[in-house]
Amino acid sequence: MKSFTSVVLALASAAGSAIAYSGDMTYYTPGLGACGKYNSESDHIVALAPAQYGSDANPNKAKVCGRKISIHYGGKTATATVVDKCPGCASGSIDVSPAVFKQLAGLDRGRVKVTWGYASSAVVRAEDFGDGRVRLAFADDDDDVNFEYESFENAVANEL
Repeated sequence: MKSFTSVVLALASAAGSAIAYSGDMTYYTPGLGACGKYNSESDHIVALAPAQYGSDANPNKAKVCGRKISIHYGGKTATATVVDKCPGCASGSIDVSPAVFKQLAGLDRGRVKVTWGYASSAVVRAEDFGDGRVRLAFADDDDDVNFEYESFENAVANEL
């Protein structure tokens, strides 16, 4: 039964990460981001458009802060951590650090069309009853997303 459970969990997780965005990717010189942390050009970070960042009363506590996204361009993929809001970005567009941009395209390009998605959009809770029955439940994105950015600051990728 465990192999069946593993397959079900893998399928459920894949279904949740199928949400994708598309838009322009540009780069900027990071500093103090909307999530309340300082970053540099060498950090792998991203600023989201207001439509994806949200409008929390305190932007330092935005639920997207600390989340990882996967960005795809020209057959390449880069990962970045959400640390900022890009007020001038259209919905689906992102602004990244030079380090991230260089992983996907030369800085001389300045602006490229990309697709991206949250590296882990769905949280699946599994309860194994021990008698071959398993209950799976998708958690609402609002339930388990970054209530405290500090807890993600030094996290390892598999902890996110």
